Amino acid sequence: MRKHITKKRFLLIGTLLLVATISIGNQMFQSGETAKQVTAPTAPSPEPVALSGLQIYGTNWGETLATDGTGFYNDLVKLALSGFDVRYDIRPYRRAKALFLRGAASCLYPSNIQLLIDGQEIESPDGFIDTDGFLVVKVFVFSKPGTKPPSTVAEINHKSVAYAMGSRVPFFLRNANADFIAVSDETDKAQMLLSGRVDLMSAAMPDAKFVFDGLGTPMPPFDANYLLNDTVVRITCHDTPGTRAFVAAFNEHLASLGNSGALSSLISSAGLDADLYLPKK
Repeated sequence: MRKHITKKRFLLIGTLLLVATISIGNQMFQSGETAKQVTAPTAPSPEPVALSGLQIYGTNWGETLATDGTGFYNDLVKLALSGFDVRYDIRPYRRAKALFLRGAASCLYPSNIQLLIDGQEIESPDGFIDTDGFLVVKVFVFSKPGTKPPSTVAEINHKSVAYAMGSRVPFFLRNANADFIAVSDETDKAQMLLSGRVDLMSAAMPDAKFVFDGLGTPMPPFDANYLLNDTVVRITCHDTPGTRAFVAAFNEHLASLGNSGALSSLISSAGLDADLYLPKK
């Protein structure tokens, strides 16, 4: 009787071991199959777009809009976006624009529709929407320290001109016989002028002030009466129901910042004349 019970126990244990072995083998096979699927080569995925909140791309441009979140333009948009549930990502200049143009519900800063048209990045305003403006920007031509800045197109002839990549400066100076050099960083552009690698440099004000302050050098000469372009900083978005709601709320908030003096205070604290750089109502 004891031998019979013992034999039954051995058979039971053997059966359990067999089942466990099969189960473990199946799990190992499944795990290996899963790992194979994960590690298999795939096409690179596009950069992720925010799934909640609005996506705004900031164009990194060096001193005034740095990827670490510092700079006057970052301070300005942080104030303007205070209280909004949005995602503000700073990317390299050309990358930010490419992501914006690819994203069907994204926005771009600093920008405006007319600048995108002038830069031939979009063909028409159809499908896009702008916020109200919150900073006046003026573009001038700077010359090397100790030289006379140009005051006419003729005085730019046979000169080398550094300009911001993506800007419409070559178009504005299309009647000048000049060598135009596109630069993607404003500090690099300024150093090209200071070192004599170029004869002239186009730059926006107030941007140039911050750049040369950062370099610890006086502002190079420019003719304030020779203005290449006069524009207003805005946030440009693809026109969707969601972005229309954002723009309406943003404009209302911007008006309250103007009425409270908060916008003026920020501009003044940066060493600028708020009356000169705030858009006129």
